Amino acid sequence: MHYNTYPYRDRFLGVAALRDGTVYAVGDRQFPRQDNNPCGPISQLSYALRWDGERWQELPELDQVVEPQQVAASGDGGLWVFGHCPATVASSDPAGCAARWDGTSWMLSVLDNAQVSGAAVFGRDDVWATTYDALHHWNGERWRAQRPPFGVRAHALEGTASGQVWIAGDKDGRVTLARWSDRRWSLLPRPPIPRLYGAKQGETRVLDLAVGEQGEVWALGSMYWVCGAEETMCTRPVLMRWGGGRWLVKVMPERFTVGGSIVSDGAGGIWTTVSRGLGRFTGGKWKTYPITRGPFGGRSVAGLARRPGSASVWAVGEDHTEAEEMPFTNGMIWRLEPE
Repeated sequence: MHYNTYPYRDRFLGVAALRDGTVYAVGDRQFPRQDNNPCGPISQLSYALRWDGERWQELPELDQVVEPQQVAASGDGGLWVFGHCPATVASSDPAGCAARWDGTSWMLSVLDNAQVSGAAVFGRDDVWATTYDALHHWNGERWRAQRPPFGVRAHALEGTASGQVWIAGDKDGRVTLARWSDRRWSLLPRPPIPRLYGAKQGETRVLDLAVGEQGEVWALGSMYWVCGAEETMCTRPVLMRWGGGRWLVKVMPERFTVGGSIVSDGAGGIWTTVSRGLGRFTGGKWKTYPITRGPFGGRSVAGLARRPGSASVWAVGEDHTEAEEMPFTNGMIWRLEPE
């Protein structure tokens, strides 16, 4: 476990792991602008750490992006961090910025949309990112935006080692997935979401996407329905797996809690966060792996990554406290080596 010690507010938000064992962890820090007053104006900055197999090293200051949303990397394409442009973050419609670390320095580029929900890096001149209403492709010089295929509103994007790009989202209120391969898009059959709540059931929204090394595709969704005497909106997790030309759909129990992200376990299953740590779903069953609490007693996971070609899983997040004095949070990194 790695633990940051910071006097104010510190957290990790994303992580990317490469086949050679390199790992990048990205987070942000907040601190008072004057007189160490936590109730006054707050400044924030982003930062990135690199794991070289033996220790963590902090990269040069990352001041081109604040509030990081997505982290993606490849061996020859460097590290990409997607977030908001610092000069616009205080506005009601902040611009989207991307920063690429090439091993020597950061390079800044600007996207048309601020909220990136998925990204994949294939090389220095081949990077994909998705926002709610557009797909963005980096060709080495600039970003080109295009509407998602088939009218899909994309909420997640995943790339594969073979160069495929997968997107998952919704169309006409139904879960929809599409794949970019051989220079064209193709549409998958829609997963059969069961109607458990009749007329009270709404849409199922995709939260994340994971493509396994055996070709299986997983989508994590959230089922919505109207519940209770006050007719509030309730949710429950839904796992959808495409493989062998068919869908397998598993609706989790109503009280079952998972995080908003999933990663392949490399053996046909997935990893996600559960209430007491990390959860692995494989063979139709869950197994829970507790993670260490921080000195404050907290253990909140914000991002997951698995090293390709191995079972090694990295998780990043924060330790937190209810105390009314600083520091309020500190960043944490966990590594799990399951048997």
